[in-house]
Amino acid sequence: MKIIDFHTHYFPDKIVKKAMSVLQDSALVTAYADGSLSGLRRSMEKAEISISLNLPLATSPDSVRGLNRWAQLNNNAPVYSLGSIHPECKNTDELACSIKDMGLKGIKMHPEYQEFNVLEKRLEKVWEACVKHDLFVLLHAGGDLRFPPPFRSRPSDFAELHKRFPKLRIVLAHLGSWKMWDETERELAGLPIYMDMAFTPGFLPDEKIMSIIKKHGADRILFGTDSPWRDQATEVKKVNSLPLSSTEKSMIFYKNAAKLLAID
Repeated sequence: MKIIDFHTHYFPDKIVKKAMSVLQDSALVTAYADGSLSGLRRSMEKAEISISLNLPLATSPDSVRGLNRWAQLNNNAPVYSLGSIHPECKNTDELACSIKDMGLKGIKMHPEYQEFNVLEKRLEKVWEACVKHDLFVLLHAGGDLRFPPPFRSRPSDFAELHKRFPKLRIVLAHLGSWKMWDETERELAGLPIYMDMAFTPGFLPDEKIMSIIKKHGADRILFGTDSPWRDQATEVKKVNSLPLSSTEKSMIFYKNAAKLLAID
């Protein structure tokens, strides 16, 4: 079975050691790869993963153009990349257009690192630009070990975002909102949005994972690991152990992601 990991991270070689040191110290988690592209590819080979999607994040408006150029240069099989937009960017439509022209299929945004709530007025220009230029938005959702509560996003916020921008293609990390899964099942399950499974198995009982998948639909669930913060091979085994049909596994592991990434 082909597998796409829809949620991974690696860093440019010149900053990878510093980035991994900072993130690992603050995250209180173990790294299972070294944070480099070559490390990710070794992990993929071990896990028998065909394709991974890298999720770079612009942490300031000034970093957006350089980050997106780097993403464009590194958007090649077997590791593709998204772009990113910062909420403080003024030329959002131009940036979204350039991201589309670069061949990137979507953008990554993070309410905690970028300090925003998805329902803020200033974010409307971002959502409108993504709809106009046919980019999906992958959002960190829910809690984050690197930040103290209260968190800047909740399932009810994402449900309202979909209501306000029904044409926006939304992908929510961590099965809808990390450690807010009761609210995810109540507020989000069944809506026409995607959820990835990154950093979720092991934190959530299998019975609850299955309940959310069954209510939401396997056709909108994406396999993801959050590598290097989870071991890809172990996460594949965890999802394979769930009582899913072969058709459901095929959708979760590959077909849904291939559709979003326009991969034949």
